[in-house]
Amino acid sequence: MEVTVTDLSPCRKQLRIEVDAETVDAKFDAVAKDFRRQAHLPGFRPGKAPLPNVMRAYGDKIADEAKRALMADSYSEALKQQELKPVIMPEIEELQFGHGKPFQYMATLEVSPAFELPEYTGLEVEKERRSVTEEDVTKALATLQEQRVEYRDVDHPMGEEDFVVVNYKGTVDGNPITDIVKVARGITEQSNAWLHLKRNPLVPGLVEALIGGAKGDKKTVDVTFPEEFIYEELVGKEAKYEIEIVDIKEQSLPELDDSFAKSFGAEGIDKLREGVETDLKNELEYSQKQSVRNQCVQRLLDAVTCDLPETIVNQATRAAVHNIVQSNHNRGVSKEVIEENKDDIYTNAKANAELRVKANYILAQIAEKEGIKVTEQELSRQVAAMAMQQKIKPQKMADQLKENGAIYEVQEEILNAKVIDLLEEKAKVTEIDPKPEAEHTHSHEHGEDCDHDHSH
Repeated sequence: MEVTVTDLSPCRKQLRIEVDAETVDAKFDAVAKDFRRQAHLPGFRPGKAPLPNVMRAYGDKIADEAKRALMADSYSEALKQQELKPVIMPEIEELQFGHGKPFQYMATLEVSPAFELPEYTGLEVEKERRSVTEEDVTKALATLQEQRVEYRDVDHPMGEEDFVVVNYKGTVDGNPITDIVKVARGITEQSNAWLHLKRNPLVPGLVEALIGGAKGDKKTVDVTFPEEFIYEELVGKEAKYEIEIVDIKEQSLPELDDSFAKSFGAEGIDKLREGVETDLKNELEYSQKQSVRNQCVQRLLDAVTCDLPETIVNQATRAAVHNIVQSNHNRGVSKEVIEENKDDIYTNAKANAELRVKANYILAQIAEKEGIKVTEQELSRQVAAMAMQQKIKPQKMADQLKENGAIYEVQEEILNAKVIDLLEEKAKVTEIDPKPEAEHTHSHEHGEDCDHDHSH
């Protein structure tokens, strides 16, 4: 057998495979003998008909079976000979086939990327020196308080701590803001919108202008969109808002007492505080662990440069696009807005897909080197957990995963997690002082915005 390899790209190869005529004839004879055992030809007992008669009667079927067997054997041998790991089924172009002739065909395939595995033990990562403080517990309790908050209508003029319920329309140069940014429906017009000086100012300067106003008041407010505004096209532009104050409400928080604690299933406020502290410690431990694991993978991604199989990246991109679109759809984002953002969605999805695919290849190579495998027990346990989440029987979950081919993704997830366990265990962790909290700009509630990206 002769094999000639042409590199179409780093991950795409074309193999020209030729099987000699002698091997082709031997395979024809072997297949014909198999057919003879089952053949029912007039004048001959089963299995006793001469080969030429069998060849004449079943010629096409024998040729098809011989070709299939020759291709399977030669393709497998060519991969082994060239040390190639295909990632998809090959595209086959037959060049020549027939009894007494060499069998020649082209196989175009995509292969796993070739790269040198970087050092993966002792990866240098950082871990912030953090602990749960009294302030953290107090903040968490305040969040729980807000879950039980009540809002009361008030008669007094609006104060800085009050919520104001308004109807509004915003224009720039007399035209709706959506004429400049189509997806900016939330800041163009709303009815019964709840605004607050700090929590939802909509546009800086707007709520300030309403302070001192009363229910039923109508105001015209001029604002300028600031530098850090979410829509770049609006930065520096002046807008005019026609506003009607529908209601003014004040927030009423419950007391942090035993009665409040019991509403969350705790015996008393002390027990609730203990439970909150335990939860915060568990969350901190989990987030620090995830940070270390993510850094380990990032170090490997930074250390490896390689091309990726286009087909695999495209498959991963399609899946990522589907997830982003589904997520936005579930949030109530309209089809029109998703369509308007499709280019950004695709760009972000592809970038994420490339990172995931690259990480998968690196982790798979480490797994092979370390002899890390996924056991049947581990797979069953993961499938059972997924079944419980979806409230169906484990066997039904397993059948569904096998039917749509997703069982391989589950195996890959488990394998990756086991490899990252190893990276985490062997990592060189340096504790550092906490980084200052990034200042978060409170953006308005712009319900029609479209999420482009979900981190992996």
